[in-house]
Amino acid sequence: MVALGRAIADAGLTHVPDFHDPIARFFLSEKGKRSLARTEQVMREGTHRVQLELARVRADLMALRTTAIDRALDEAIAGGATQVVTLGAGYDGRAWRLPELQGLRVFEVDHPATQRDKRARVTTLPTANANVTFVAMDFERDSLDAVLKRAGHDRSSPTCWIWEGVVMYLTGEAMRMTLAAIAGRSAPGSTLIVNYHAARPSFLKGLILRLIGEPQINASTPQEMAEELRSVGLVVKEDSGMQDWNQRFAQGRAKVDRAGYMRLAVSQFVGRR
Repeated sequence: MVALGRAIADAGLTHVPDFHDPIARFFLSEKGKRSLARTEQVMREGTHRVQLELARVRADLMALRTTAIDRALDEAIAGGATQVVTLGAGYDGRAWRLPELQGLRVFEVDHPATQRDKRARVTTLPTANANVTFVAMDFERDSLDAVLKRAGHDRSSPTCWIWEGVVMYLTGEAMRMTLAAIAGRSAPGSTLIVNYHAARPSFLKGLILRLIGEPQINASTPQEMAEELRSVGLVVKEDSGMQDWNQRFAQGRAKVDRAGYMRLAVSQFVGRR
């Protein structure tokens, strides 16, 4: 669903100017490819305006979240990060589409099943800008510290951690264990970009998510998230939400009222006190 939203935005159906993610369509299922093809046909024909608007909302949400994270990543690299760890990488295409990652090492951490499918798909992609290392892990069972150590992650060099679309599906205990591991493998000046939800979804959306096997069980206020981060030595530099991204990247034109719970905390590791 995330890749489809990005692919539709890349096709031009978004209020985010110059958004590009040509890699997203490579990760679509057959159903997703058919959905994208139908959307592109409707765009060309200029018909079915209700259908177009619904697709545009989905595309805007993904384009805005993606752009907000991309900008934070750019700042982390400019600030000295030499490696990137993407937690729950899914079908993220940053290592292939962002020239800023040229020469950097990127560790993609994800569930083995998802990662097997992605690794099969990336064989059809152009060469990645980054040096990509795939790291298989179950966040509820495995040790992040152990799997990254085996993969060759350098804990003495500044890291930019991207944690997108994962926290809301984890128990509080699993989230805290992962935060502790992140802190344990972060050199001073490392950055954590964490996407989280400030509220649980509506009853209807929550039911749909459960039916597709992705129940959202975790929500935090910005104050609660800041405290969780502070407890492991991470200090929040910026905490923003969908409405902020809409104003910054889409001139406030996107219809994002129903996604006001989506947030992004950008924090820097300063060490435990």
